[in-house]
Amino acid sequence: MHIVISWDISAEGNRWNTINDEMKECLSGYSWVRPLKTFYVVKVNSSNHREQLITALQSVAKSNSEKIHFVASPAMTGGSYNGWLPKDLWDKIGERTK
Repeated sequence: MHIVISWDISAEGNRWNTINDEMKECLSGYSWVRPLKTFYVVKVNSSNHREQLITALQSVAKSNSEKIHFVASPAMTGGSYNGWLPKDLWDKIGERTK
């Protein structure tokens, strides 16, 4: 089972990096791959893990004065992503979507 999470941060420069690191810290403990700048495919074991991730990301968004928006997909099993990426990223996506 996996989900997709993506976010936008209104800050720039070092502040953007700091907030982005806070958002990525929410993914700690999960297997994930980032094929695009703030687009993550995250392996989860249950819908409860999805909810825990959303709650953690909401906490980061609420605790910063900058606008932070994010989207989390529903939990999915299997599926096939398509697009234009380096081959090694397709392999890494496949590891998380099996």
